[in-house]
Amino acid sequence: MQDIKLLRKTSFGHRVLAIQLILAMTSYGAIPVVAAPAGDVSVEGNSAAIQNIGRAMQSPEAQSSKLPPRNTSRSQPNIILPDMGDPGGDSLSRIDERKYGEMIMRQIRPDPDYSNDLPIYDFLNTMERRLLQAAKKLQLGGANEQGSGAYNFEVFAVKDSSINAFALPGGFIGFHTGLLVSAETDSEVASVMGHETGHVLQRHLARQMDKQSTNTMIAIAGMVLGALAMSRNPSAGAGLIQGGQALAVDNQLSYSRDAEREADRVGFQILDASGYDVNGAPGFFQRLQKATGIMDKGVPSYVRTHPLTTDRIADMQDRARTVASRNVSTSVEFYFIKARARMEQSGTSSGLYDLKNTFESLSKQPQVGKQMEGFYGLALIAQRQGKLDQAESYLQQARNLAQTASAPGSPIQRQSLSLDITASELALAKGKGEEALQIAQTTLRAYPQSYAAGAAMINAELALGRTNDAITWLKARTRLQPNEIVWWTLLSKAYDQAKNVAMRHFALGEKYALEGAWPSAIEQLKIARTASDSDYYQGSSIDARLREMQRQYRDELKEQGKLPS
Repeated sequence: MQDIKLLRKTSFGHRVLAIQLILAMTSYGAIPVVAAPAGDVSVEGNSAAIQNIGRAMQSPEAQSSKLPPRNTSRSQPNIILPDMGDPGGDSLSRIDERKYGEMIMRQIRPDPDYSNDLPIYDFLNTMERRLLQAAKKLQLGGANEQGSGAYNFEVFAVKDSSINAFALPGGFIGFHTGLLVSAETDSEVASVMGHETGHVLQRHLARQMDKQSTNTMIAIAGMVLGALAMSRNPSAGAGLIQGGQALAVDNQLSYSRDAEREADRVGFQILDASGYDVNGAPGFFQRLQKATGIMDKGVPSYVRTHPLTTDRIADMQDRARTVASRNVSTSVEFYFIKARARMEQSGTSSGLYDLKNTFESLSKQPQVGKQMEGFYGLALIAQRQGKLDQAESYLQQARNLAQTASAPGSPIQRQSLSLDITASELALAKGKGEEALQIAQTTLRAYPQSYAAGAAMINAELALGRTNDAITWLKARTRLQPNEIVWWTLLSKAYDQAKNVAMRHFALGEKYALEGAWPSAIEQLKIARTASDSDYYQGSSIDARLREMQRQYRDELKEQGKLPS
């Protein structure tokens, strides 16, 4: 095959196409998709990105058959991988990684498949912070980078029943709800997150960019978009890869094999150092392999979106044997998060009916973890149906089980945010605003970084008419976390309740900007600027932010080739 010339400068469009392929290569596991007849490929609206990450990555055509032999040496089981510097060269800097990651996230966030369940978000990001602290102590990769070179990790969930996870540029990591549901311990979830964190810290995305050429990216994009079309409509899939294109794609995907093995090694070290059970990785691998029906014999490696080989499983088992045996407890919160993940992917009312049967079955299982998941899930269903007394009854049963399970000497740790958030929501729904506020404030003190507790507190304050308290807290929080849609959404609601027209539109503008709806965001700030209730300082701030938004919008259009440079 001819050498592929490195392309140091590519348009944003080509980079996004390459990134879409990389998402397919770095996904943790997926169900095979059967090829369909050729047809038109259509990607519409802001849902294209989430469709790519949530479904196109499941295409079986996205792997190489070139699996390097496994290194079986066990003489140095605890080698710490060094910081490999900036392997991405000039093609994609750390700042560019974050820039492109945020661009992609602006397409993902407004999509209906993006999960806005805050307890799930809290669970995933609390876990990531724990893993990242371990990576910093080990001085792995770029974990200790400072300033503009530092990764600001964010983990989010996608409403999809498939078993999958993926890394985006800049430290964004996505988890399918199906992975949370299928995991049996939080150590298994942590093993996947450690793997994806390894991809980010070792800069596999930037390094893969150095391997891309325009022609290869176009060929790969055809494969990814064809898989996307088939996942949505089996009769509309395009012909994926033919002739020389297949060889080019195969060569590019073979690079991913080394990245996967490196991410396994880094992830294992992070998992071990953070105190999770290192057997979580091989255990999850084995169950995932059985669930997908993928085995080494008879299935070419290039038809897998992720190389679930016996070699990888054996390698993880070998590493686990080098670690001294320890008793690692599973938190009660994990079981409640599984119930919330099932709720997120339930979809239609008929799905909710089936889910209720599932929760009832779980509540009757002998394992206390399954019982907790079952009763808490029944509480969530009753809450959604407006059966508040019934929901409180189920919630109390889940709480009783949690207290029993977390008694001294129990193998389960007591650590639950979800129970208290649901209790606050039920109290507020029953008109007990003061009780709801007290629960939320107590929870926020216990979990000061919790998004769910903060949102529950604000909702209670607004229900009680304590608008100024809500605005004061939200203004401080948006200064600390300006890229979080949830705070801007609540702040616009609070300003609306306070009859502050200018600042309500300003907050809405920030929300729309984070969703990538630049024209709507700019329009909101123009409305805010002309509102009669803004003072001089507010007006100046709005003017400055409006100019900045207009500049960002122009720059993004130029990157996409929609405006001349």
